[in-house]
Amino acid sequence: MILRLDHGKSPAVGTTRPISRRPFAGWHHFANVPAAPGTSGYRMLVSRAGDWTSALVDEPPTHVWVRGVPTVGVANVRKLFTKVVIVATGSGIGPVLGHLLDTSVPSRLVWVTKNPCLTYGDAFVDEIEDAQPDALIWDTGLLGKPDVLRLAYDAYVESGAEAVICVSNRTVTGEVVHGLERCGIPAFGPIWDS
Repeated sequence: MILRLDHGKSPAVGTTRPISRRPFAGWHHFANVPAAPGTSGYRMLVSRAGDWTSALVDEPPTHVWVRGVPTVGVANVRKLFTKVVIVATGSGIGPVLGHLLDTSVPSRLVWVTKNPCLTYGDAFVDEIEDAQPDALIWDTGLLGKPDVLRLAYDAYVESGAEAVICVSNRTVTGEVVHGLERCGIPAFGPIWDS
């Protein structure tokens, strides 16, 4: 599901904010994604990952509460480099989308996801392809599961990037980040410290 929020001020690219259906319980963080061209506010991508998100997808709200100061995410490390490869799997595209749309630091996208047009909609995929014409979008529904480390390494070599940022689940992120680090390639991913 793509939530569209517009409450006056759009958060910075690469940040997250918590939202809730009730102001006193059930807060969940999602990446702040810039609004689609021609619209105001910002977006959040929500994937069905548990009871709370499933209920949100099944029964879309008319409003949500938003709290706190936006928190900076891992992909902001891209600003330290002249070019990066951004690897995302599934809804990991949400936290990196703002960075892909912001061309101040050139990037190359590797996105591994199932049925992207069916899952996210043609307009969303078109927006990504417009911003990232050299993107590798690996449809696991058609092509099966890839070796994400190999895709990341190949994109790094082909693009001339200085670093790789991976936003995926814990297992894939660990494989990509540690695999690239063993090759002497700067690689970054989120940490799971809670």
